[in-house]
Amino acid sequence: MAGATAAGERELLVAAESLDFARTVDRSVVHRRNPTEVFLADVRPVGPQGFVAAALLPAVHPHYTGHTGSANRRLDPLLLVECCRQAETYAAHVLFDVEPRAAFVLRGWSAELFRPGCAAVVRDATSGPTELRMTVTTGVPRRVGGRVRGLDYEFTLGVAGHRIGVVRLAVGYLAPEAYTVVRSRGRGGPPPMSSRLGPAAVAGELTAPDRVGRRRATDTVLLDVRTAERAVTAGLRVPVENISFFDHDHDHVPGMVLLEAARQVATLATAHWGGGAPHRTVMSRMTASFAAYAELDQPVTLTAVPADAAGPAAEPDRVGGSPRPVDVTFHQGGAEIARMGLTVALDVDGTSTTDRERVA
Repeated sequence: MAGATAAGERELLVAAESLDFARTVDRSVVHRRNPTEVFLADVRPVGPQGFVAAALLPAVHPHYTGHTGSANRRLDPLLLVECCRQAETYAAHVLFDVEPRAAFVLRGWSAELFRPGCAAVVRDATSGPTELRMTVTTGVPRRVGGRVRGLDYEFTLGVAGHRIGVVRLAVGYLAPEAYTVVRSRGRGGPPPMSSRLGPAAVAGELTAPDRVGRRRATDTVLLDVRTAERAVTAGLRVPVENISFFDHDHDHVPGMVLLEAARQVATLATAHWGGGAPHRTVMSRMTASFAAYAELDQPVTLTAVPADAAGPAAEPDRVGGSPRPVDVTFHQGGAEIARMGLTVALDVDGTSTTDRERVA
């Protein structure tokens, strides 16, 4: 998708300066039930295809700041992706007239974080929330019967004058009736809802949180990890008790759970392959594609392998250590359902929660 023209980019940047951070938006418009899971503060249209958005990144949050490493704790890349997802959801309903009961189908996404900008934000972090500004262009509209049924989005992210990254989303919008048909196909009926599963049962050996850079078991989503020289495999724990993942009812495993699982297995694999301790690992790039829904009532397995070392992903990181590209595939019922590529690198600070407590 082509980005904005120079004039259009200037218009977006000017509009972004007027964004309001006083309060968050109505949680129902971003498909959230709990106020603690709403980060979007403002959205304003700029021309027929662009908009700007504001989000508040909390200084303390049960899930998004629950990391052992300081860089992830202060600026979690997945929190940035979630803010983009919320802005896309709000814009779809309010700006592009997607009906309230439409099903949102994530077709693919990518993120590239600019380490110098991120490092500056982490270094200058205060005790309060961080103000995130997003300038957004849309393209490749797909319409059926006059309604928007798909859009591609490109988000440019900024904090305090620092450009910190670009996130791209490709999203489809299905009418409720069409979604019901799609989800019932091949099952003989509708799939189970997450609210019917009860607290997540750990049907296997749960990975210790610190092995994946986490502080709490409720944020850990890997089971039965097996390491080898060129591959790391694990089962997926579906954390229905974690409201950051399951804020409301789902009939499938959300994409954010799969992305967190990919990050965790890449973190663990990178440490296993000699790339540095988990508390020093940060995600700098990500791509994801989805071939099928991850069903709640069937086991999912992940496999991480080193990606090809050639190409842009292997260029030396300008802030931390050399990046480690990792490919992660997800399988369910013998079929590949998703594929993700992550690049992880070492944070310069590299101070963990345990290190800080020891120094204090």
